Amino acid sequence: MYYFYMGTMQIPIPPKELTTTINGKNETMELLGKGEVNVIKPAGLTDIAFKFLLPNSDYPFNESLLFKSKKAKYYIDELEKLKTTKTIFQFIVVRMKPGGQMLAMTNMKCTLENYTIEEDADNGFDSYASVTLKQWKLWGAKRIEVKTDKDGTAKGSVKSDRPTDGKVAASTAKVSKGQTLQQIVKKQLGNTDNLFQIAALNKIAVPAILGVGQVVQLKREGNNEWL
Repeated sequence: MYYFYMGTMQIPIPPKELTTTINGKNETMELLGKGEVNVIKPAGLTDIAFKFLLPNSDYPFNESLLFKSKKAKYYIDELEKLKTTKTIFQFIVVRMKPGGQMLAMTNMKCTLENYTIEEDADNGFDSYASVTLKQWKLWGAKRIEVKTDKDGTAKGSVKSDRPTDGKVAASTAKVSKGQTLQQIVKKQLGNTDNLFQIAALNKIAVPAILGVGQVVQLKREGNNEWL
């Protein structure tokens, strides 16, 4: 069982193929007496490519948790928004056994680099979207603070600005009547980027029925970082 997400948009019918390319940045150079050698450098940004069905019919294998009724135009419009607004979004692929046990998960920030809409009479009312994503890593300008001591010597220090939304989240949350795990995670953390990580931590299947008063753990014990 697979679940695919591009930001808040869930891919309705998971694609049969997913290509993940980890790009190398190594360089070669010629050394006197050694010939050509390989200079190892950190890996470049990851590229992701897949093709998925844009349904205009109802299918029993539609995996969407919340938007089973959405048709092709909805997904085309969402792709256009991601591209035209240059949105940085969370790309998530969850691989689960039928009983809800998580096998593995891909979770990275990406941008939508290219997408193609394919229509073919053999596909009936449906069409396909082929997308290419590129991994996005946080970066930003650095401030250099220069101070001059009493002897007139100037010294500079680099200051990096860290993004913050000012939100202080709880480490656990108690379930109220009718609440879903998605609603709890959204309320406590401001987004659902880590929904499946939190589900796995609490051994909760997604989607799931939660009991009133049930306590949901939002971070691992002994770990000060949020999931």
